[in-house]
Amino acid sequence: MFGATEEVAEVVSHALAAELGVAVQCRDAGWLDFAELEDQDLIVIGSCTWNIGQLPSDWEARLEELAQRDLRGKLVALFGTGDARGYPDTYLDALDAIAKAATAAGATLIGEWSTAGYRFSGSLALRGDNFVGLALDEDNDDDLTEARIGVWCAQLANEVDQARAGGLEVSALPA
Repeated sequence: MFGATEEVAEVVSHALAAELGVAVQCRDAGWLDFAELEDQDLIVIGSCTWNIGQLPSDWEARLEELAQRDLRGKLVALFGTGDARGYPDTYLDALDAIAKAATAAGATLIGEWSTAGYRFSGSLALRGDNFVGLALDEDNDDDLTEARIGVWCAQLANEVDQARAGGLEVSALPA
């Protein structure tokens, strides 16, 4: 992770720890052994979108490796940082590539986020009227970041509870 995304990842990890009541590790995808993901029940992945919708080079180089993992039965939530005003037609496009890789690995995606209040013209990360995950714009709306993270983490905790109630075993998280 780079720059604002690294800082946001730290805030997300602390907010999730508070919501879920468990320790949350913050790791750099460029150096992570993806086999470790198979031991987790909830995986939160963050990425920035570079330039005109591109993945950072460390993610691009490892995307196929993520897609080949066995993440069946795992919940995956995504968050991304981008510049909606500077690149309004490719805002958070990188999240789409990560979402596709996680889905190919068998993961269940959670944590979609409403597009309400955002100013952009296009994004591959859209799923209907929602982003595939939490959308953050540290360039233009950094004053909204912490509040959005707090709401999103509470949403994730609720979705984890719903997954448990639906029969998905999420054993590493507190009951």
